[in-house]
Amino acid sequence: MAHYGLPALHYASAAARLRSFSAAAREAGVSQPTVSAAVAELEAVLGARLFLRSGRQLGLTAEGERLLPRIDAVVGAVALLQAESRELSSAARQELRIGFTPLMGAGRLALLLEPFEQRHAGVRLLFFESSVADLEQRLDAGQLDVIVGCGFRRLRTRGRARLLEDELALCSPQPPLGAGGAATLPAASRERLLLTADLCGLASATRGLFEAAGLPIQAYPGRAMSYGALEDWVDLGLGSAVIPRFHVRRQALARPLLDAAGAPLTLALEAVWRRGAAGAGPVAAFLTFVHRVVPTLARGLAA
Repeated sequence: MAHYGLPALHYASAAARLRSFSAAAREAGVSQPTVSAAVAELEAVLGARLFLRSGRQLGLTAEGERLLPRIDAVVGAVALLQAESRELSSAARQELRIGFTPLMGAGRLALLLEPFEQRHAGVRLLFFESSVADLEQRLDAGQLDVIVGCGFRRLRTRGRARLLEDELALCSPQPPLGAGGAATLPAASRERLLLTADLCGLASATRGLFEAAGLPIQAYPGRAMSYGALEDWVDLGLGSAVIPRFHVRRQALARPLLDAAGAPLTLALEAVWRRGAAGAGPVAAFLTFVHRVVPTLARGLAA
């Protein structure tokens, strides 16, 4: 095992289950060549071909049919070992490590979790703000228990629950683009659009809104590092920007953003966790709180 390591076993198990190196790579969050090379090295060390690579769908050789169940058993045993280790560590710490993107905001997250702290005085909350990609890496490595934001990959190994719906606004120095001072998405698609560097998920979510509506996007070539910078750029006349109304400082620039049918457009902020870590302790208590209490609190925050 020292020659190829656990990742190769995980990749081989996933490729056999999904019948595709590409699908296994997407699930693991790595490139397809990484999976192919690791599996090839694994086959070399084992001295046996595991996969039939001809044809549209990946198949198993006779050796693969015999060895893959053993590989699955090793992968499953390691997963159980890691889950038990995290559970023991979490029980000893009585800490809940929560990562979040700037879209959530530390102040709003603390306000949302205040009742949880009151009900679970023995659990210490530790907050960590970072980008979407960094939070996902830390979650997968067991360094965080829960991550909050938008744009996280949907994997079968993760659970998720919606926390908040942020109303979106179009910030623009131009006159209102629609009835009642609102901005419609079709009209916004005709403007030059300012975007952030895609660290928090806002840029991807903005592009997704226009793509889902079949509308083009005219993106300004530069990228801002904050929502405040977006507003400053709007002031400079560089273009317009889609920003959650919660983060808009100068409300005079902002108008509700509506779809073509006139319905308000929103951005969903979610809590995401590893399914294997949700069985007991602070994580389980947090998830109970998320499902039973947070919906009511979120409606209050929105109001």
